[in-house]
Amino acid sequence: MIFGKENYSAIDLSEVRHIERIKIGSLNPLTGDEEDNHQLKMDKINKLLNGSPKGMLIGKDLSVKVIRIGEHTVMCQQICYHIGFKRKPPSL
Repeated sequence: MIFGKENYSAIDLSEVRHIERIKIGSLNPLTGDEEDNHQLKMDKINKLLNGSPKGMLIGKDLSVKVIRIGEHTVMCQQICYHIGFKRKPPSL
């Protein structure tokens, strides 16, 4: 199946002039993010991707850290979303 121009748009990174970085989670088990804080950050990501000016997801980093505390093993996870804009949004 061949996609037409109306179904596919390439991202031109040369036009990106501002990048917002939003981190969800923590690699430190003592200072972990709360669940309601995760939802606030996800709402911000959705606003940046769907609002005006519209951002585009240009990268995502996933970090995982495994810590052994006595007999217990704790796995911490952190995701960083990189959202690019042609210009800095006025709301930031």
